[in-house]
Amino acid sequence: IFKKGDPLDPYNYRGIAIFNCITKIFTKIVYNRLYNWVEQFHLIPEEQMGFRKNRGCRDCVFTLAGIVNINLRKKRSKVHAVFVDFKRAFDSINHQKLWHKLYSLGVSRKILQIIKNLYDNASMVIYADDGASQEIPVSEGVLQGEILSPLLFSLYTSNIVEYFINHNSTGLPLNKNKDLQMILYADDMVLLSPTWMASQQNLNILKEYCEENLLTVNTNKTFAMVFSKGGNPPTVKRLMYNGHYIEYSNNFVYLGVPFSPSAKFSLTSKYFLAKNASATASVLTLLKSCKSDNFDSNITLYDSISGSVLLYLAEIWGPKYTKVIERGQLKFLKLLLHLPRNTPDSYVRVECGRIHTEFQIFKRMLNWWSVLLEMPEDRIPKACYLRWMELSDSYDMPYNWILALKGYLVSIGAEEVWFSQNTQVVKENSQGLLDSFKNNLFSRDIELILDSRYNLLYRHMSSLSMEKEFYLSCNVHISKLRLIAQLRLSYKKKCTIFIDKRKYEFNVDRMCKLCSVNEPDSIAHCIINCPAFSSYRTKFFNKHNLPPGNSDEILTNLLKFTEPSHISKLNEIFIFCVNIFKVRLPYALSRVRCGYSSTELIRRITCA
Repeated sequence: IFKKGDPLDPYNYRGIAIFNCITKIFTKIVYNRLYNWVEQFHLIPEEQMGFRKNRGCRDCVFTLAGIVNINLRKKRSKVHAVFVDFKRAFDSINHQKLWHKLYSLGVSRKILQIIKNLYDNASMVIYADDGASQEIPVSEGVLQGEILSPLLFSLYTSNIVEYFINHNSTGLPLNKNKDLQMILYADDMVLLSPTWMASQQNLNILKEYCEENLLTVNTNKTFAMVFSKGGNPPTVKRLMYNGHYIEYSNNFVYLGVPFSPSAKFSLTSKYFLAKNASATASVLTLLKSCKSDNFDSNITLYDSISGSVLLYLAEIWGPKYTKVIERGQLKFLKLLLHLPRNTPDSYVRVECGRIHTEFQIFKRMLNWWSVLLEMPEDRIPKACYLRWMELSDSYDMPYNWILALKGYLVSIGAEEVWFSQNTQVVKENSQGLLDSFKNNLFSRDIELILDSRYNLLYRHMSSLSMEKEFYLSCNVHISKLRLIAQLRLSYKKKCTIFIDKRKYEFNVDRMCKLCSVNEPDSIAHCIINCPAFSSYRTKFFNKHNLPPGNSDEILTNLLKFTEPSHISKLNEIFIFCVNIFKVRLPYALSRVRCGYSSTELIRRITCA
């Protein structure tokens, strides 16, 4: 599989081994026995969080964010990190050393012989456009795509932390009992040091370890970063590894999450928002090509593709940047319904029955908090959490995840849940906490709508509930849903309506040019009062028995949809608007160009 870089360089491709089902079942059985034994006797260090049950990228990202911020609380402190890239890590494992290490760790002769026979008799065939190659013996490396391989790699490098400690490596203090020299996720390594000198020493130790274990560091893809409170990179000497300089970076994507020298996640939020925009464009293209009219299906597709991209590990980096993150959801909804960009966010969310993305982040944080509380204290993420707790009243850290979670719980009156620090209490109250947080966000949106002067009619035509408006559930063409949404959410002073790629504008600062009643050119006047369109209103609206009132009141009742029988009204509003808008546009322009009187324009429109 092509990774990145020069497509003509074979090293830029990841070889994936494809096995038959019998082999997969057999290696899965071997894996289960070996993995359970390895975990029982703690043969893999806690620093290794890759391809292990109940561990993953989230553990690594949380640990890195935690250890960096904990150590930046002191004045003028720095954290030196080196993001190490191994060259062909899985593909370059020496088989003889691997068998020796497995034997030294105590793997039974039977299991060892099974694994050895599997590799001794393995060969590969490469398929390309011009056919298949001859069989190539597998003389080194573990097979990527095979379930045993990550475990074998972890066992091969299982002594790396002990090796660093024995060689007097200086790491970052995590608590009174432990310093953290590195964070590992399979072959992804981050070396952590408090000073430049310690960082260079760790690189020297890594060089010795790699020479002994026949591993190679790719210095072109290995980068260093100096974390500091201000985020301004200090002037430091360049690090060296085996005679090669290591470049410093101001932005490194670690396990999919960008880190910057400030130890904050402002750039991270913008990074994921940009990825979300790209994914949203793909979703909209897909919806257009498949002509999807079902609003719920459109939303589900967004949540599955774009939303999941936007919220990747947002429970770690997202709490302080929810306003930025929310732009992703709002952009999709506004593009889907062809709403102007200046439509207030609260109006869009209430209309579509959506809650602020902050709710999803809080939900993920609760889940992660519960996982942290259940962890044994020797787990590194738990140690980070406990240390963060000890320093929770400290405002000297660039980023404090503990304060963010505590702030959320306090905002909904759940201080007792926070102070319990008990996973059982969290689980028992989880649904109540989520409901309270959702109600809090929804109430905030309702307050914004009631305080807003953007559209005073909306509060009367909307159900103001957490559910999407009824018309969005109707099985009608998406263009009809778009028109109704635009009419309901239009700005009271200057309204812009898009239908079939045409733009129609209404502005109350000017008088209607199609009639002589001397009323502002508003959407309410055009649809309800303008004499130019009385014949259209008689044709489409008389059957609906709209109650009397001024134009705003009648428009409000016209745009209310609460039951299935209103679908016919929705269809007629659409046909009505398409007709009058098409007529209105050229004749409104003709008034300016040709000087027709209002009476003459009405006569021409009626004849048309």
